[in-house]
Amino acid sequence: MSYQQDLIICRELGERHGESRALNSLGVALQQVQRFDEAIEAHQQDLVTCRELGERHAEGQALNNLGTALQQVQRFDEAIDAHQQAAARFTELGDHHREGQALNNLGTASQQVRRFEEAIDAHQQAAARFTALGDHHREGQALNNLGTASQQVRRFDEAIDAHQQAAARFAELGDHDGEGRALNNLGTALQQVRRFEEAIDAHQQAAARFAELGDHDGEGRALNNLGTALQQVRRFEEAIDAHQQAAARFMELGDHEGEGRALNNLGMALQQVRRFDEAIDAHQQAAARFAEMSDDEGRVLNNLGTALQSRGLWRVRKGKSQSEAKGQSDGKGQSDGKGDASSDVKIRGERLVPLIVDIPSGSSAVSASTTTAASSSPEPAAKMEVIPLTPLDESSSAQADLQMGNKRWGRRRKAQDPVLSDDR
Repeated sequence: MSYQQDLIICRELGERHGESRALNSLGVALQQVQRFDEAIEAHQQDLVTCRELGERHAEGQALNNLGTALQQVQRFDEAIDAHQQAAARFTELGDHHREGQALNNLGTASQQVRRFEEAIDAHQQAAARFTALGDHHREGQALNNLGTASQQVRRFDEAIDAHQQAAARFAELGDHDGEGRALNNLGTALQQVRRFEEAIDAHQQAAARFAELGDHDGEGRALNNLGTALQQVRRFEEAIDAHQQAAARFMELGDHEGEGRALNNLGMALQQVRRFDEAIDAHQQAAARFAEMSDDEGRVLNNLGTALQSRGLWRVRKGKSQSEAKGQSDGKGQSDGKGDASSDVKIRGERLVPLIVDIPSGSSAVSASTTTAASSSPEPAAKMEVIPLTPLDESSSAQADLQMGNKRWGRRRKAQDPVLSDDR
């Protein structure tokens, strides 16, 4: 790695400022290849060097980059401290652009430890900095992250507004990836306030954006969320198609968690149209996927149980109706109007539990649950995706995304990507 060679040369020459720059670049590069522990060490060394030299601006960058690496290995409290210090340094220096970056990263780390009010404040400040600077791309990213944090504390109207603004910023810039993520998150917030038709439109647009980009992971998450919204307005055949497509996308990617969630939701939709054998098969496959990860298997097995019970009751009801019909044709029985084979089968006291993918990076879509008439328990929170701010390698003007290594809010494949400070 050329940065390592630069570091060696600077140390041999005693060029401390060059050593600091090389350490910063090395740490950024190590994060790009997911060697996070080594990146942390490089940024820590850089921080020590910057403080010895009294380089406050470089110190702020080292702190911010250290925080991003710490987030990658889920050392969130340390990351929060690093981003707070970085933001303070940039505030003192009047560097509002990097202050905004540090604040947005502070918000993402705060969300990871469920300090949502602090996260909201940090993302709001970050969005304000970028708005004032005319940086609409980062403004959109901060707004989207603000929306995810607002959803976590059930401030859904504020979340909807933030996601709508974010989607508009990305659309203006032609950033279809960012737009797709913001639209998908907008759909989850709209589902929470039961604006399902608008949610359907948002998820459809999101799926289209991801499909255009060939992003099958994002497309799968949007399709799965689309299916949950369609179930809420009883468009079950369309929901089945959406969940099937989502499951196929995740299967292609080898994403067993996403596939399991889509299959579980597919089973729920199939139950609603009384295709119980197919529903049982979908729930069995979902349970198998989660058994591999020891994750959510119990919830899926609950849904499998309702499908099995529904199939049994439906068969009993159909058999009884056919028997009564035969008896009437033989003149041996009279209908009391209660044996109609078209009557709905209801499972008292049971609940179908949706598992919503995405997402998050992420961070909860709406729980578009399909319940029985007897169920009134609160819906579980689904997943949102926090849109990343993109890092800048100090040796180049090209932007490159980093992927967080943590899973969901407790276990998820994608999370928010912090932004690294760029050149000095």
